[in-house]
Amino acid sequence: MGKLVSLIGVPHDPTLPIAARLAAEGKANPGALPALANFETLRKRLAEARPDVIVMAGSDHLNQWFFNNMAPFMVGKAARMQGPFPSETKSWGLEPCDLPVDGALARHILKSGYEQGVDFAFSDEFTADHSFTIPLQFLRPEGDLPVVPVFVNLLAPPVPPGRRYAAVGAAIRAAIESEPGGKRVAMVVTGHMSNSVGGPGMLRSMSEPESDWDRAMWRRIRANDVAAVLEHSTWDQLYAAGNGTPGFLAYCLAFGAAGGAAPSHAELVATTAQPACAFLGWDEARLDGGRA
Repeated sequence: MGKLVSLIGVPHDPTLPIAARLAAEGKANPGALPALANFETLRKRLAEARPDVIVMAGSDHLNQWFFNNMAPFMVGKAARMQGPFPSETKSWGLEPCDLPVDGALARHILKSGYEQGVDFAFSDEFTADHSFTIPLQFLRPEGDLPVVPVFVNLLAPPVPPGRRYAAVGAAIRAAIESEPGGKRVAMVVTGHMSNSVGGPGMLRSMSEPESDWDRAMWRRIRANDVAAVLEHSTWDQLYAAGNGTPGFLAYCLAFGAAGGAAPSHAELVATTAQPACAFLGWDEARLDGGRA
C-alpha cells in the first residue's frame, strides 16, 4: 500500500521568487532570507523522503474560478499540470511549470474520498496558479516528479470551516495509504498566516508583520493543540484578521493529514519583507508515530 512519507506546509508569496533571484546576486532584502532558508531546509527534507509523487494542495486566486463557480475541494486529473497564468508571469517573473499528473492516484483519491464521505469535484481542464508553482519550484526545483493537484476554496464564501479541511486532509491521507501500488507520497499544502491584499491591512503588515492573531495561532500550533487551531479557523474569524487570512485553512488540511503528530519542523517568519510565513514539516518518522 501507499505511504505518506512527507507532509509540508509553506507560503506562496509571489515576491519570494524575486527575493531568491536577488539573493543569488547578493542583493536580497535581509528580511527575505529566513523564508528562503526555510524553503531550503524543507527542500532537503523532501529529497530525503524519496517520494514518488507529490499531492499538492493550493487555491485558485480567482484566475479561472470565481464567486459564481467555486468547488470547495477539487482534484485535477488532466494529463499534465501547467501554469502559472500569463498575468502572473508578467507581474512577478514567475517560471513556467509543466508537470505530469499521476492520474491513477488522482482517481484513487477521488474514489476513496467518495467512500469516506468527501464529495470531491474533479476537472481535466485547469491551470495551476502561483500557489502551486511557487512551492513546487522551491521544494522540488528538479521538476522530476508527477503531481496530483488538489484545489481548495480559500477565497469565495461560503467556505467550509477548518474542521472540514482537517477531515479532508485525513481523507487524503487515508486514500494515499490505501493506494495499491506502494507509492511513497509527499503532500504539500500552501496558505497564509495573517494576510491582507490592498487597503490599510496590507500597509499595516509592512510595518507590523506579526499580528496578535499570528502570535495566538502560532502558540496553538507550537503546542500542537489542533482542536484549538480548528476552533479558531472559521471564515469569519480568519477574515477578521485580514481579507487573505482565510488562506490559513490550507494548513488545516495538513493538521488533518498529520493525524495528531506534532510537526518536526515549525518556523514562523515575520519580517517586513513579506507577510508572516509559516513553514511546517512532518517527516516520515513523525508521521509513522502520529496516527490518532
